[in-house]
Order: sequence, then structure tokens, then C-alpha cells
Amino acid sequence: MSIILTEKSKKFIEKKKITNLSLEIAYIEEHCTQIYDPKIEIIKDNKTKSYSSYKKVSSNGLTLNVSNSFIELYGDLNEFELDIGSLIKKKIIIKNVDPIIKNVCKA
Repeated sequence: MSIILTEKSKKFIEKKKITNLSLEIAYIEEHCTQIYDPKIEIIKDNKTKSYSSYKKVSSNGLTLNVSNSFIELYGDLNEFELDIGSLIKKKIIIKNVDPIIKNVCKA
């Protein structure tokens, strides 16, 4: 397993001196719809123990802590492509995984 960084994400990570990230699932439910959206968050160095049960993927001084719920939903990925998203407040996103949208209403 490897982490692939775009030039933008590489510069952002270096500028912010980021060494640890977590990859979780954000769950949203609205009328007849469930959305499972991959979400990446920066982990502060003093909080790394909270992620001890997560699967770790490391590359070039960066560690991605992948949650069990992500692995259950998407399986083990060979590559994690990280990029920068959002125009106003920049954040790290995973580029090669799309949200899962389920229609849960019965027809």
C-alpha cells in the first residue's frame, strides 16, 4: 500500500508540517438517502495514541491511519491518492475513492 501525493497536496503537507492523517467515514443520512463519504483529518502529534487500532500506511514521513470502518466499506486499497480540495479553506481529500450513496426508501 502506498500514498500518492499531488504537487498541491505535497506542498500543503510540507508547509503545514503534517506527519499524521486519519482516514475515516463521514456518515450522512437524509430522507431516503444514506451517504458514506471518506474524510481525511490532520492528527496532532499528541493525539496519535487514539489511533493505535487503525491500519497504518506510511510514505516519505507521512502516516495515514485508516479506520476499520473505512476498510470494511471500501476494502484494502493499494493506493491512497491525496489531493487538495475546497476553494476557500484548503483541506486534504482522497481522490481515488468516491462517496457511496444508498437509496434506502422502498418503492
